[in-house]
Amino acid sequence: MNQESMHHHKARLLEGHDVNKILQHYRFTVEDAERLTALSPLAEEALGELMPRFYDFIFSFTHAQIFLHSSEILSKHEKAIGIWFLSLFGGQYDEEYFKKLNIISETHVRIGLPPHYVNAAFSFIREYMQQRMLEHDLKIEDLAAVNKILDINLDLLSLTYREEEHQQLIEDIVLLKDALRSGLVVPYVQPIVNAIDGKIDKYECLMRLVEPETGEAFSIFPLLSTAKSIHLYEGLMELMVEKSMRVFEDLPWAFSLNLSYEDIDNRRFRNYVLGKIKEFPEPERIIFEVLEMDVIEDYEVVSRFLDEMRSYGCKVAIDDFGSGYSSMENILRLKPDYIKIDGSLIHDIDHSSQSVTIVKTVVSMAKELNIKSVAEYVHSEAVYDVVKTLEVDYLQGYYTGRPFPAQELLSTEK
Repeated sequence: MNQESMHHHKARLLEGHDVNKILQHYRFTVEDAERLTALSPLAEEALGELMPRFYDFIFSFTHAQIFLHSSEILSKHEKAIGIWFLSLFGGQYDEEYFKKLNIISETHVRIGLPPHYVNAAFSFIREYMQQRMLEHDLKIEDLAAVNKILDINLDLLSLTYREEEHQQLIEDIVLLKDALRSGLVVPYVQPIVNAIDGKIDKYECLMRLVEPETGEAFSIFPLLSTAKSIHLYEGLMELMVEKSMRVFEDLPWAFSLNLSYEDIDNRRFRNYVLGKIKEFPEPERIIFEVLEMDVIEDYEVVSRFLDEMRSYGCKVAIDDFGSGYSSMENILRLKPDYIKIDGSLIHDIDHSSQSVTIVKTVVSMAKELNIKSVAEYVHSEAVYDVVKTLEVDYLQGYYTGRPFPAQELLSTEK
């Protein structure tokens, strides 16, 4: 790195008194800021390789597969991480920079990522950057500057995380109570298309909550643990089932409803669903998608429930097939009509030969067993093209169709 590139952006330290104290504590100097600025071309070059590796690492943890469970959430997370990473080398370490850290913290809290995720993520990024810098024979002072800014970020993110979580918890409880009291549960749907002709074959129903003041709709997922702890979850699920069935009762498409083991293990909720099935004009258009196979404690309970649903003509889908530790024997006991291939296998399949091999095996097995396969997380043309060659039966993801309010289907049918 030459002197000209070193001063391409004028490095600026924090101006506020509190911020200067933070920088002094970590012995972060103007020289450190200038070294980081000089490293910005390397950071930009590294970003393209870092992001796929980072998410391969993150998705090796079950908790990340759970919290980054949809294309919408994953896309938001990827964008935030990319912006944050490049800002490490932006040369501007003032109050505005630290405000951005708060925004990143808010994003993670909002989508439901646990605090210990931050530590794992930082460890990976630190090791990756150290490796890249050693490959470029950079000085020990450059490594030290990177470590300092990462330490500052890690400590401040951890602190703001705790503060944001406390405030967020209060806001979430109020929102959940309002949602149940005012019926602010809104079914969104995402199309599932036939891989051969690209036509919409069915829809997956996704629970959204509407923020009463702004009208913004967002996923229930980050609020699930709170909803369960204050005993509102069952009521929200009943609203979701009722509203979804009401939309689809006069429509031609099949549709899926997501059920966890906790839902199925709840006798009162099972009876509620059964009552709704009996009222629905064409139960054969209903697909029950079983989530979180790894947490099923009693397969017999699940199997009996699904057999009863089948007696009315309903279908069964298994979500996130190919991930976790569920045995094939247990999965096949549930006699699924569809398997939805785990999104972590599909997301980067356009540049992962390992994912291609695994998906090929899953699709081949499914065909042998007369089970239809669905590829989720089809988010780009490149992924779409690869998955099409693997003879998957159905495709789902942002590339083939983003989620939208189910109510809109009624207006398109008129």
